[in-house]
Amino acid sequence: MVTPEPLTTETFDRLDSEVRSVFPPSETIVPDNVRGAHKTLEEAILTAGWPTLDSARGKVVFLLDQRRVGPLYTQGHPALEGRVFFTNAQPGTPDAAFTEVNDSVSDPNLVLGLVRKGYLVRTMTDPGPEGVRAGETKRRDASIASGSQILSTDYPLHEPAASGFVVEVPGGTVRCNPVLKPAGCSDPRP
Repeated sequence: MVTPEPLTTETFDRLDSEVRSVFPPSETIVPDNVRGAHKTLEEAILTAGWPTLDSARGKVVFLLDQRRVGPLYTQGHPALEGRVFFTNAQPGTPDAAFTEVNDSVSDPNLVLGLVRKGYLVRTMTDPGPEGVRAGETKRRDASIASGSQILSTDYPLHEPAASGFVVEVPGGTVRCNPVLKPAGCSDPRP
C-alpha cells in the first residue's frame, strides 16, 4: 500500500519550483503577472482584467482546482504573491481570480455574473451517473451557454457514455465566449 505524501506549504513550494524548472517565466501567466500593481488578485481582475488573449497566446496558466487546499497554498503568500498556481478561490477573497460553480442550472445568473465581472470560471457539465444514463442534457446545455471558460466533463466528444451522452462545444473545442464575445470574434468552423 502506498501512503500519499502529506500536503504542506513545503510540498507546494516544491511544486512551484518544479513547474518553474520546466517553464520559463516567458511561457507562463502567474498570479503576480495578473495582479500587477494591485493589492489583490481579485482587485486586479475586477478592475483591469486578465491579460489579453494576444499577450497570453502560447502561455500556460496553472490552476489548483482543490478549494480545500487553497488556504495551505496561500499561507505566507498573500494574494498568491510569488506563487505559480491560481487557486480555486471563493469570490471576495484576496486570491480570487479563478473559481468554480459546478451547478450552472440552479442559478444561471451566478455564473453569468462572475464571468462578466472577470473571473475565470470552471463548471461541471455532467448531470451525475443517473442523468448520464438517462441522457439528460439540461445541465450540459446550461453549462455550455453559461460563459464558463472551463467546462469539465467525463464524456468529451470522442469518449461518449454508453447512453450516448457526450459534451461537445458548438464549433469544436474552442469558441468565442457566448457571454463576453468581443466584437470581431468569430467561432472556428467545424
